[in-house]
Formats: sequence, C-alpha cells, structure tokens
Amino acid sequence: MKTNSIKLATLLLILTGGFSFCGKNKALTPPASQKILFECYYINRAWGYSHKGFFIDKEGKVFDYSLSGSGVDANWNFPDDQGIISEQALMENLQKTTVRDTLINSKTLKEYADKIYLVDEKNYTERHNAYDMGARIYVCYQYNKNAKTYRPVKVLENGDWVRINNNKYAKQISDWLQTIR
Repeated sequence: MKTNSIKLATLLLILTGGFSFCGKNKALTPPASQKILFECYYINRAWGYSHKGFFIDKEGKVFDYSLSGSGVDANWNFPDDQGIISEQALMENLQKTTVRDTLINSKTLKEYADKIYLVDEKNYTERHNAYDMGARIYVCYQYNKNAKTYRPVKVLENGDWVRINNNKYAKQISDWLQTIR
C-alpha cells in the first residue's frame, strides 16, 4: 500500500513538472479554421476621413484597402462594444480589399502567427502624443472557432495617442508588422 502511495506521488510530481514546461512561452499555432491573422491600419476623422490598411491571412496573402470620404464607415464593419467582430463581418471587409502580388514568407508568417495566442492586453504604456494625427494601429487576431468570432488584440498604436502593449510577444509582432509596407 505504501509503495502505491509513493508511485502515485511520483507520478503526480512528474506530471506536474511536465506541465510546467507547457507554460505560456510555448508557441500556440492558430486554429486551422482561422483565416485572418493580422491587420495594420491608419484611421483619421480630422479634416476629412481616411481609413486605409492591410490584412494578412493564414496563407501569407496581404489584402490592402483604402477608404476615404464621408459616409464610408457605413460600408465597413468594426468590432462591437466588447471588441469582437464576427467572422462574417470580417469576411465582408475582406471583400473590399485588393490582394498584393507578393506573399509573406511562410516560415516568417508561422513564427509570428504562433505568438498570437501568447499576447494579452493587460499591460499598456499610454501617453497623449498630438492632436488630429489619427492613429496607426497594429493588431493580431485571436479567433474563437466555436463562436466564429475574431478579437483584434492591439499590439501597438501610434498617433494622437501612443499605446504600447508591453507583452513581449506583442512587441515582437508589432516590430515585425511595422516592416511590412
């Protein structure tokens, strides 16, 4: 009986130790059903309206969009008050884009896609920067495959406000997204 207790205790210790290595630093590949991984956009409502940017999908395709003029917000789907956008609404936005001829390198895309689910929004540095500059915003998308919804997680914002996501994976993603033109 004492031998069984020792074996059980040893097994629990091994399992507990093994799970500690599966912690938050391990890459988490996005679900296969996730279509959109990243977005970068500029939006400004001062002195006219400008909204332009790009999406990156799971295949490394870059989809550009540019909206200008009054009333164009009515033709674009934004996240709701909880910061969620349905897959259908995001796909409607994607239909208003043009695909670039170049692809993101698959190895590079995987490197950054595997960090998406390691990003959180718990620790931002924020400061007011200017007026009427608008905002350039970089996000990674976390997908809820059961609800078929996306949550854009802000990794960096520059413009009227500067908001820096201090999560180390957010910093890595934002540094990379800023290199894509």
